[in-house]
Amino acid sequence: MKPTEVFFDEQAEQSEVKANIVAKYFDAWSKVMLANKRRFGHFTKLAYIDLFAGPGRYKDGAKSTPLMVLETAIAKPELAGSLVTMFNDLDPKNVANLEAEIKALPGHEALRYPPRILCSEVGADAQEMLASAKCPTFTFVDPFGYKGLSRGIIQSIIRDWG
Repeated sequence: MKPTEVFFDEQAEQSEVKANIVAKYFDAWSKVMLANKRRFGHFTKLAYIDLFAGPGRYKDGAKSTPLMVLETAIAKPELAGSLVTMFNDLDPKNVANLEAEIKALPGHEALRYPPRILCSEVGADAQEMLASAKCPTFTFVDPFGYKGLSRGIIQSIIRDWG
């Protein structure tokens, strides 16, 4: 059995800590970006991209990062009206589960832009997508058990302010 096949059975302590750090950082980042949006108006959208999103929830019921980020957005009308999200996972089962979990989130219909969920191996297409983003983008890249993360993708992620 591959490590990725059992990874989402039960949330390990380090995964819980990591998810909480990312969710709190996203919350703080989005506050700063929304303040800049109000003050300067140079952009109308914010983006959150997770290239290795997983199923959204562990089998033990614990939420993973995508659901935590969406809950933050749902709770804040200005963020819900500005946030574009893209979640990707290589495993079709994870993608199907994530779609179901998002649809089950209370208030998900408040999101102006429905989450985009992809099922693909991370590669050149991800690099092109990241490079073409025209708004401040928070990108979460945690490639546990996957391949495809390249220097070009990292450069696309960190290229601009915000």
